[in-house]
Amino acid sequence: MNYEEFNDLISLQDEHTSFIRGFQFPTGEKFYIEPTFYTQLMIFKEIQPENFDKVIQQLKKTAFERKNVIFVNDFENPFIEIEGFKLLEFTDVTDPINVYFEDKSRGSDYGD
Repeated sequence: MNYEEFNDLISLQDEHTSFIRGFQFPTGEKFYIEPTFYTQLMIFKEIQPENFDKVIQQLKKTAFERKNVIFVNDFENPFIEIEGFKLLEFTDVTDPINVYFEDKSRGSDYGD
């Protein structure tokens, strides 16, 4: 899958990117995006297209400022952990810019 929102950055090809996509700024800051995080991002784009560019800019800003980041669906259960990288969830990107989104794509809690 091509993450076209990040075509302006360097695509990382290393041992960490066989399952998740990695990107690097020209100045060296790196970030990775788990597939489930990207799915959340695409669902958000469908529901709030007017805020999508704002969220992408905040994601890039956060990754740049924090230097080494992995954007994860659940920081308690990340796909990978890399020493020195911070784990951030979707709300860590959207809350600082007052954009709120409830991902209701998870399974039902009924029937238990």
